[in-house]
Amino acid sequence: MSRNDNGGDKEARRPLLSGNHLDPTELDSDEGEVIFDRRSSAISDESGGSATKRLTYEEAVEEAGFGLFHWLLLAVCGWANASDAVEILCVSFLLPTARCDLLLSSSDMGLLTASIFLGMMVGGYMWGYLADQRGRRKVLVVSLTVNGLFGGLASAAPWFWLFLLLRFISGIGVGGSIPVIFSYFSEFMPRLKRGAMISALATFWMAGNILAAGLAWLVIPRTWARFSLGTLDFQSWRLFVVLCSVPSTSSAVLFKLLMPESPKFLMEAGRGEEAIRVFRLMFELNMKGTGNAFPEFALRTNSKPGGETRETASGDAKRKHL
Repeated sequence: MSRNDNGGDKEARRPLLSGNHLDPTELDSDEGEVIFDRRSSAISDESGGSATKRLTYEEAVEEAGFGLFHWLLLAVCGWANASDAVEILCVSFLLPTARCDLLLSSSDMGLLTASIFLGMMVGGYMWGYLADQRGRRKVLVVSLTVNGLFGGLASAAPWFWLFLLLRFISGIGVGGSIPVIFSYFSEFMPRLKRGAMISALATFWMAGNILAAGLAWLVIPRTWARFSLGTLDFQSWRLFVVLCSVPSTSSAVLFKLLMPESPKFLMEAGRGEEAIRVFRLMFELNMKGTGNAFPEFALRTNSKPGGETRETASGDAKRKHL
């Protein structure tokens, strides 16, 4: 083959994109894998002009980078994961003390231990469906609130059956937050960081175990934590139940005030402009201090759930498409 032929072949295989941002570049492989790098910012259209990049969800996540946003996300989601562990272990630590106060038999204690898991089984189906229909963030806020609110109310239950019912409802909240936390968290993660970050999130469960044990050691044996509240003899184990509800309640507040909706859910729901704002937030926090500007790109989203694909553009690119 001549030199000119080689040159022509190289020219034909030159990447379509050039610049400083995400770009699909085909590499030789048996599977024809497409690798995305950050060397281009626009696609050349057929007329020789410059058109906006059209990104899928995975490509847009890569474009947003990895950094401060993801560490903040790990802290908030990790605290929520730890709060679920605290709520589940709460009953195990209070049973020896509450047994006398609530006049519990051996079968009562077994039923009380199982109540939160029965609630989790019921809640898992309900919250999973709602997370796909209404959004991950909304479900996390509500399920964590249910967990913390009814877990705290259980501290004032004067008799066994009411305490059992409130713990069951608290378990319904736990059944929503545990699976949705991991789904929500993973949908912000770049592909190469996803496995390691999910493993890091799982370690907060053990931190919750340690927190529950520490609270039990500090509170339950203390005589100063006993007082009368009307007709209710508020003993130390009841204060322990209240304290165990604080992590869930505070997690709900953090998600409500600080965390955005999952961009994957927004794109699947056809809410491309909101997804663009989330990617912008991720980019600005991750690239803070670097001087990099948020790139122009369009998202391939659904016009409605289960509908046909359409494109939503960011920044100046949106005005070009209009």
